[in-house]
Amino acid sequence: MSGLVKKVPNPEKGARYVGLLDAALCNGSWEEVPELARKVEKHAPQRKCLTLAARTEAQAASASRRPTSASSTTATSIHSLSEAVPKLLEAISTAEAQHPDDAFVARACLAQIHWIQEAPLEALQALPAASASAVASHEAEKGGPATLGWLEVCEVKAAYIRAACLDASGSQSEARESYQAAVSRTPGYRTPELRRWTERLLGRACIYTVKKLPSPSIRDLSETYSAFKTWGEFWQRAASSPSSDPSGNLLDVSRRQVWKAYYDLLSTVLQHDLIYSPYSNSPSDAFIFSNTILPQEQRTTVKQRQRSEMRRVETVYESLLLEETKFPKASQSNSEVEEWTTQVVSNWRHLTGLEWTDSDLGEGGRNAVSRATLDILYRAATKTFHSTAILRQLFTVHAALGEFDLAMHAFHSYVEIIDKAKAQAEKTGKQQIGSDDNDTAMLLAADAVRLLCRYGDRDQAEKANEVSSIIVRWLAQLQPSTSGAPQINGDGNGHTRQTSQSMESVLKPETLATAYRAMGISKAHWAYTTYESAERTSLLNHAVDQLRHAQKLDPSSIDTVHALALVLAETRDVPAAVEVVRSALNGSVMLEGQAASQQHHERERRLLSLWHLLALCLSAQDKYDTAAQICAAAYKQFGNSSVLFGEAPKQQSLDPEKSATLSRATPGIVDQMEGSEKESILQIRMTHIHLIELMDGSDAAVDLTDSLLGLYSRLFGNPEHVRIAESRPPKTAATATPSRLGGTLRSITGSIRPRSARSRRSSSAGKTTVRQRSLTSTESAGDLRPSTNAQSIGPPISITVTNEDGSPSSKRHNHGHLHLPFHRHHQHNGTSARTSATSIAEAKENAKPIEHNAVAAQVAQESNASPQQPLKEMEHNAAHGELPPPPGHDEQPPVQDVRLPTPHPASASTLPESHLLPMHERRQKVGVLIKTWLFVAGLYLRADSAEDAENAVERASKLVESLEVEIGSGEDGINAQRLFEKGWGSSKSIDELWADVWSAKAHIASSRQQPFEAIAAFEQALSYYPDHSAGIIRLSSLLLDIYEERIPAEEPLPTPQPAATTSGSLINEAQPSLTRPNTATSTDPSRRPSLVSDGRPQKIALRKKDPTPAELNRLAARDRAYMLLSNLTKLGSGWDDSEAWSMLARAHELSREIGRAKQALWWVVELEDSKPVRPWREISPGGYTL
Repeated sequence: MSGLVKKVPNPEKGARYVGLLDAALCNGSWEEVPELARKVEKHAPQRKCLTLAARTEAQAASASRRPTSASSTTATSIHSLSEAVPKLLEAISTAEAQHPDDAFVARACLAQIHWIQEAPLEALQALPAASASAVASHEAEKGGPATLGWLEVCEVKAAYIRAACLDASGSQSEARESYQAAVSRTPGYRTPELRRWTERLLGRACIYTVKKLPSPSIRDLSETYSAFKTWGEFWQRAASSPSSDPSGNLLDVSRRQVWKAYYDLLSTVLQHDLIYSPYSNSPSDAFIFSNTILPQEQRTTVKQRQRSEMRRVETVYESLLLEETKFPKASQSNSEVEEWTTQVVSNWRHLTGLEWTDSDLGEGGRNAVSRATLDILYRAATKTFHSTAILRQLFTVHAALGEFDLAMHAFHSYVEIIDKAKAQAEKTGKQQIGSDDNDTAMLLAADAVRLLCRYGDRDQAEKANEVSSIIVRWLAQLQPSTSGAPQINGDGNGHTRQTSQSMESVLKPETLATAYRAMGISKAHWAYTTYESAERTSLLNHAVDQLRHAQKLDPSSIDTVHALALVLAETRDVPAAVEVVRSALNGSVMLEGQAASQQHHERERRLLSLWHLLALCLSAQDKYDTAAQICAAAYKQFGNSSVLFGEAPKQQSLDPEKSATLSRATPGIVDQMEGSEKESILQIRMTHIHLIELMDGSDAAVDLTDSLLGLYSRLFGNPEHVRIAESRPPKTAATATPSRLGGTLRSITGSIRPRSARSRRSSSAGKTTVRQRSLTSTESAGDLRPSTNAQSIGPPISITVTNEDGSPSSKRHNHGHLHLPFHRHHQHNGTSARTSATSIAEAKENAKPIEHNAVAAQVAQESNASPQQPLKEMEHNAAHGELPPPPGHDEQPPVQDVRLPTPHPASASTLPESHLLPMHERRQKVGVLIKTWLFVAGLYLRADSAEDAENAVERASKLVESLEVEIGSGEDGINAQRLFEKGWGSSKSIDELWADVWSAKAHIASSRQQPFEAIAAFEQALSYYPDHSAGIIRLSSLLLDIYEERIPAEEPLPTPQPAATTSGSLINEAQPSLTRPNTATSTDPSRRPSLVSDGRPQKIALRKKDPTPAELNRLAARDRAYMLLSNLTKLGSGWDDSEAWSMLARAHELSREIGRAKQALWWVVELEDSKPVRPWREISPGGYTL
């Protein structure tokens, strides 16, 4: 009787065991399933369909993946599953009416069996029609125990099998719909089996959408992104789980593969300039073009979200990659790691490019992104062996961060590995696995040359010459030995056609052009810095040959045109330089007020140096008016001034200091420029003012100093507000004392206005008339300057230059006056004045912008007199009727372009612009301001306003002093070497800045007829920088004046002393020597054949009377001037300085060396024929590089 009682089912126990079975199934505890199924059958016999499905699931767990091998275990498992198919069909037919949830579970199990057996059609037929939620609600209405957890798992499993079977059977459209429907539901993560099947479903959906992506359109990318977004959200909510499945074969695709595809998709979105849409309502409109008009705050928000998601995916994939990747053998290469770093650096280029700002990137901005990229590269290096790809990326990122020493360390390691790989390939005939190809290695070497020449000092110029020899060696190795072509060497003067053709068969033409350009730039740069003057001519000729070869291979390269034209101009072949620049400007696309490209006027920005170079070339040909128009055209190529400088907010602060720092309503192109580009814009403005000075007089140029300082304020801001985060200098007397001239740039400009001369000029404004020219000063001070209240005082200035009778003065100028810094261009007779325009708007209406084709046509017309070929008309200078109708015309209606923008072609092959370290950036900004103040001082000095010039020089002096204090407060401290060497960066050294300041003070003293104060100041300048050109030339002039007795050897004392009793201070410095001309024989300059004595014995009886101390002073002054000038003319900074050679000719003449004097004077004539109004080196702070 008791045994019969035990066999009676217990509904409560049955419900409890059903719940335990459901939990075991959800947790994947397959070893517990048979026992729990037995207990459920005992206490809930009506659930036999569920227990049968549970037992079958336990068997299928060992064979859940489609077989990849014919192992006996797998075959046995699949055979046993086949035996369960008829039992499941019978159980399903029995349970469908009473327990539809059990039938649903059984159908899902049956479909899984068919899928494992590679029968997709049978699996589709076996799948349940109703959803798990419907059958669960039906079971709940009946009051029976429901396996809710396993039902949810089976629903995800059924969705996975349905989509996979449709894909396998070729029903692509239905499979796509199935995947989209699956990822649109909320992913499950509550139980291990639910997480496993959800991961399989989402992973397969992601990979499917990537493989079946029809085209990279916004709609297709958006639909693909929806699957990956669901994948990311699933892992954000899912509980922590092992990085890899314990079974090893439960996933169709690895998690690493899905995360990699996720990152690839986000990279595609980034590189096609797409951002997240803030108005997205469906999976098909997740992205919009980055140029879509959005409020700035909204744009910043969506970009920060995009960057955050990319960073999260980047971190997850990197952790999986490094965890699952082993260190390779020496003969192997981890290609996935190298491809990963390449993609990371490619994304870094876009994130630190022009489309993204620091606020868009979140905390840390570009610097944080770059530092994170460096960390990724160094971690990736731990999983590679001698990876040239990673070393190349390290060079690129370090160089962009301004860490040039670390970049060159990476480059040297790179060269060492490449050389070993080339040697091995030459020996074995096999290319080393993972080594960069020849084009990539050559481009990196060219980038290294550019970096060394642009940012380095003389030591780096020597290293650039060594890297150039490496390029020559690599080219020689690539040359086929059987071609019979001559070997490439660094001392040749060109290459034959046969050599070029053989090289072009090995390297791409663009790569070969880049290599030749790098070699040419290194030769030209070394010619400028070398102390061997005998080699300079051959180096420059070799540079011209290589740059011309590079131009033939790549005619569209602006870098090659800039370098070639500059070398030609420096070698006095100005007509050829004009022709080269004209061809480049002719080929550029220029539209009035429109961007010639969609890359932030990148081409126009690079053309700035060419416009400046063209202006200086025209000034060397005495075409000042055309050169001034070219300076204006450099700005006009951007269209409206608001494009270049932006638009200021409508409500500007009355405080100019605050308004200079306010954010602009519409940022301009200058807000995206680096310091060197901004300096180029300022240099063009200086040249423009100097040309106006030559044409209209010093008064007109002085009136434009406000706009010049305002332009600096717009470009660089107030440097007094810039602080170095790493090393904030302590408050000292040099940094804390407020200036007596004012606290802002505008107050500074106002405080140094000439008080006497300018007031006299202003009082006679009524006697002047406005001079009409093709380019007026109104345009210069109005349209060509940034539209901000912080840059100028009052309305634009119109300059009038008249004669005493009121008629306009002649525009003819003596070219020689251009090179005499103290020549008085005018007299303060009260006849020159400025006329203020009524309003800025009227000035802009009346002043027609200069068309580029008109400027180019005038250049071509005026160049016809040169020996070169006449300039042809620009291609775009055609009649308006021949041009296509504009967009929106009836014949060309606007059509929406749904294609994605093409990534910039140069983004992956060029070295990005370097961001200097904070201290170097500070030195550059302050150095440019010092140069600006000294330029202003020169304008005032030539306008006979010595007091105002002295104030400007005093401002420059305080800036140098504060900069020196900041450098001294750094961690490395201060020493003489740090002050003398320029170091990395394009700014001058502290000692050279001090030399500039003391030289300017000496010029002021000279203008005041104070020669001895001038001599002391020049001596101070040379004590800081012995090779200072201006200081040497002017000091030598004064020393020669002493020799000619125009001024006494010493400053007279207040009480006159007899000349015979004075003893020169120079007597101890210049003892009589046989190596000096005529110092021991006579005071009369005579019979000096050379600097070195012929050594012939002289009879003591024939010696004349020993010179007196005063005569020795004169001889010492002449000999020192000769020594200084001789050394200067051998340097790169003075070999083409006509004033230095003119002064050297004077020294030769005073020494009675008439032949040498004539040679020097003929050289002066040749130099003067091709000398510009300002030095060629002022075009670009990078010299021959852009």
